[in-house]
Amino acid sequence: MQPLKAFEYQNVQLKESHWKKQVDEVVATYLGIDNDDLLHYFREMAGIPDTADGLVGWYGSDADVFGQILGAYAKLYCVTGDERLQKKATALADGWGSCARQSAAVIDCNGTYVYDKLMGGFLDLYEYLDYAPAKEYVRALTESAARRLNRKVSRDGLQIMEPGMIEWYTLPEQLFRAWRLTGEQLYLDFAKEWEYPYFWKKMRKKDFQVGPRHAYSHVNSLSSAARAYEATGNIAYLEAIETAYEEILAHHCFATGGYGPAECLFPEEEGYLGDSIRASWDEKKRHVHYRDFGDAIRHRDDRWGSCEVSCCSWAVFKLTRYLMEFTGEAKYGSWAEKLLYNGCGGQLPVTPEGKVMYYASYFSNGAVKSTEDGRLQDNGSSFEWQCCTGTFPQDVAEYANLLYYQGEKGLYVSQYLASRVAFTVGETGYTLENTSFYPKEKQLRFRIHTASPAGGRAQSGQEFSLFFRVPSWATGQNRVAVNGICLTDGANTCADGCTGTDSLNSQCILPDTWLEIRRPWADGDEITLEFEFTLRFEAVDPYAPDLAALVYGPVVLVCNKMSVFEGNMQHPQDWIEPIQKDGYSWAFRTRPGHVRPYAQLTRDFYPYYEVGEMEWYYMYNHIKDTK
Repeated sequence: MQPLKAFEYQNVQLKESHWKKQVDEVVATYLGIDNDDLLHYFREMAGIPDTADGLVGWYGSDADVFGQILGAYAKLYCVTGDERLQKKATALADGWGSCARQSAAVIDCNGTYVYDKLMGGFLDLYEYLDYAPAKEYVRALTESAARRLNRKVSRDGLQIMEPGMIEWYTLPEQLFRAWRLTGEQLYLDFAKEWEYPYFWKKMRKKDFQVGPRHAYSHVNSLSSAARAYEATGNIAYLEAIETAYEEILAHHCFATGGYGPAECLFPEEEGYLGDSIRASWDEKKRHVHYRDFGDAIRHRDDRWGSCEVSCCSWAVFKLTRYLMEFTGEAKYGSWAEKLLYNGCGGQLPVTPEGKVMYYASYFSNGAVKSTEDGRLQDNGSSFEWQCCTGTFPQDVAEYANLLYYQGEKGLYVSQYLASRVAFTVGETGYTLENTSFYPKEKQLRFRIHTASPAGGRAQSGQEFSLFFRVPSWATGQNRVAVNGICLTDGANTCADGCTGTDSLNSQCILPDTWLEIRRPWADGDEITLEFEFTLRFEAVDPYAPDLAALVYGPVVLVCNKMSVFEGNMQHPQDWIEPIQKDGYSWAFRTRPGHVRPYAQLTRDFYPYYEVGEMEWYYMYNHIKDTK
C-alpha cells in the first residue's frame, strides 16, 4: 500500500497568486486555439475536406504535442471546473477519432515520441473525464505500434535521432498506466518490451558513468521506472529512481532546480555546469565547447540555454509525486519546490502564436526572458507550437497536484502556494485553507473549516494529524503555533511544558522531514508556521566555487548588473541588506565596498520569478570570497 496519495487534480483550488495567474493565462490561451487548426493535420492525412490552415512550427510538421494538449485540457478542467475545457477536450478527441476511422494512416504514422504523447492524452481523458472512446483509441494505437516499431533500437538510449524512435524509453510509463486502468494484458506485455535497464540499473548501482544523455527525457524515463515499480512491486525500480533523484539533484542541478545545459545530462567533462554558464572570454572556463546529448562537440551558443524549463519541470513534477506517494518521505518535495518557484514559476506566458520560453538561461554574462527562440529547422519549420507548448499547460495543471497528499494518519502539505483543499476524515469533511501569500510572505497561515457529514451534523474535536514539509533550507529558527499558542521555543525544539494535545510529536523541526501536529481539530482552528528565510550563496558546482547564485528561503534572486563581488560567501547578510524596490515582493542591496573594483557602487537583487520579459538579469555572479 502506498503511504501517500495525491488528490489527482480534484478538491484543490489555487487562490490568487502569481501561480494562479499562470493557470488563468494558460486556460485563456489554450481555449483560444481553434479546434479546426488543432485537427487540420489529421484531417488532411485522412482526406477529410478542411478549410483550416492548421498550426505552424513543430505542430504543423506532425502534430506531435496534440496528445499533451489534449491531456492538459482534461486536467485543467479538473483543477478549475471550467466546463469549456471539458467540452474542448472531448470535441477534439471525437474529431481525432473521426479521422482515425476514415484512414488507418492516422493510427499508423506515429513513431515512439508521438505515440507516447497520444497515449498520455487519451488516458487522461479516460481517467479524468470518463471519456469511454479513449479505451478504443489507446488499444488501436498500441496494436499498431506493436506491429511497426523497431525493438532493435540501441538499448543504451543514447539520443540518436533515428526516424520514428526518439525517446523510446519513456513509453513504459503510459503503457503500465494503461494496464492499470484497463487490466488488458496487451499493455503490460508491451511495457516490458520498452524498459530501460541500461540506465536504470546503473542508477541503482550508483554507477553514474553513463555518458551524455538527453536531459529531459532521461529524467522523464524515471517515471517509466516508477510505473514499473507500481505494476510489479519490484523494489529494484524504486531504488533506481531514488538514487537517480539524489544524484541529479545534488550534482547536476542549478540553484533553480533546472538541469541539462544544451539539453545534456551526465556528460564526461567535470565542471560542465559551471562551464556552461561561463562567458567564452572567462579565463577560468575549463572547456571551451559543449558536449551535446548525442555525444557531439559543439561551440557554445546561448540559444541552447541552461534548462529546457517547461519539459524539465514536467519530468521532475511527475517524478517527485511518484516518490512522495511510494515512500511518504518529505525530502522528495525539495526538487519540485525549486522548480515550482524558480523554474516553471519563472516562465513567461505562451503567446497565442505558439511562442514559448523554451529555455531558461543562467549565464554569468547575463540573460533575458523571451519567447523569441531564434532557431530554425532545416526544412524551414520554426520553433513554435513545439514540445514546451505541450508540457507547460501540464505543468500549471500539476501545481494543484503537488500541494497536498492524503495518508492514513491525516493530511500532508508538501508545497505552500495560496490554496485550499477539501478532504475527509472518517465521515467528516474538512477544508484546510492556506491564507498566506507565500513566498511573498514568509509566515504561513492555515485555517481549518469543518463541513457536515452526509445526513449529520458537523463534528468538532476529531483527532487526526496535519503534516507540514520542512524545507531543506529551513536550518534556522522555525516556529509553530496553533490558535496563537506557540508550540516551539524558537530553537527547533518543543517548548518546555507543552504536553498533551498542544505539544509537537517530534522533538525537532528538521529539514526534509514532516512536522506533525496531531490534535482534535475544530472549525476555525488556525496554524501558523515560520521557516526562517536566510540569504545564502549556492555555487554552481564544486569546480566553480566562485560562481554562485544568491538564494533567499526557497527563491533564487538575480542581480541587476554583471559584477564581481567581494565578500564573505558564508555570511552574505553581513554585506547584503534588505531594501524596498518597486515591482518586486522584496529586494536586497549590497553595501558599498563589495563591488570590485569600484568601492562606491552597489548592486540590487530580487526574485528571478518576478523578472519580466526582455529584462536583463544576472543569476550567477563572480564572487571573491573573503572568509
